[in-house]
Amino acid sequence: MARLTKVHANLITNVLRKRSAKVAFSSNWQKIFAELEVGSVDESGRYLHFSAAQQHQLKQMSVDYFGSDLLTNTFDGDRIDVAKHSRYEKLAAIAPDDQFVLIKSRPFFPNIPIECSLRIPLTNVIQLLESQIATITHLVIVENLDAFDYWYQFSVDEALNNVLVVYRGHNGLSIGLSVLLELLPEKVTVVAFVDVDPAGVQIALTTPRVTQLLAPSIEALSSLVVTASSTEDYTAQYKQLKYIQHQSEQWRPLQQFIIEHKVSIKQQHLLAHNLGLIIHPRAC
Repeated sequence: MARLTKVHANLITNVLRKRSAKVAFSSNWQKIFAELEVGSVDESGRYLHFSAAQQHQLKQMSVDYFGSDLLTNTFDGDRIDVAKHSRYEKLAAIAPDDQFVLIKSRPFFPNIPIECSLRIPLTNVIQLLESQIATITHLVIVENLDAFDYWYQFSVDEALNNVLVVYRGHNGLSIGLSVLLELLPEKVTVVAFVDVDPAGVQIALTTPRVTQLLAPSIEALSSLVVTASSTEDYTAQYKQLKYIQHQSEQWRPLQQFIIEHKVSIKQQHLLAHNLGLIIHPRAC
């Protein structure tokens, strides 16, 4: 059975703190009941009741389960903080990606090989940006990790000579990068480098501050439609397609090309076929 989560811990804490005699027997409480076997389900099956003795038992069982007294300890802080009082450090409020950003070594660290990347605390990235803000013109957010790793093998628009390249994050925009975008000086232009498909365009549309999209020209992309585009992936992205159809004026030529030809071309194909990347401005 899957482990209890921070949501379950909070529910237990509320019962213990308020000394609640009953709770609605929701799916979350069903999970807790199955795991800890504390409380009494009423005849209707709608409520879980706790006597004074069962509340005491619930407290002891939760301590045994989480390795922590839920009334005196919290899951605030990072995983190191939580590990001091709980066996389940991953319940921490602050995840590893919340306070760090993965960046390419240039331009901040010119003595480190150009192929290298660094995982930098968010506060340090802000300080580095402030110290070199006169030279940084763009911030490029890369969707896929391997495209990020091989960034310097792409042929990129000359306008992006003074650029900070960052990884978007696994399965979504990392909190660390989200905070960075909030603090980023207005003069820095934010560019999305994503897959050429409905999901990629949706990422560009929904990422804060993005005003430019990095992709090959439509003419160059046309050469890959037959050999590299995946109709299956395009079809699977029907939700993203619906979203971008309601935002059709943002990158209209590129979006029309994707929809008309049912295109899903990944960043890896762009590099494998040596397609140059140009800036596609967002319609204002």
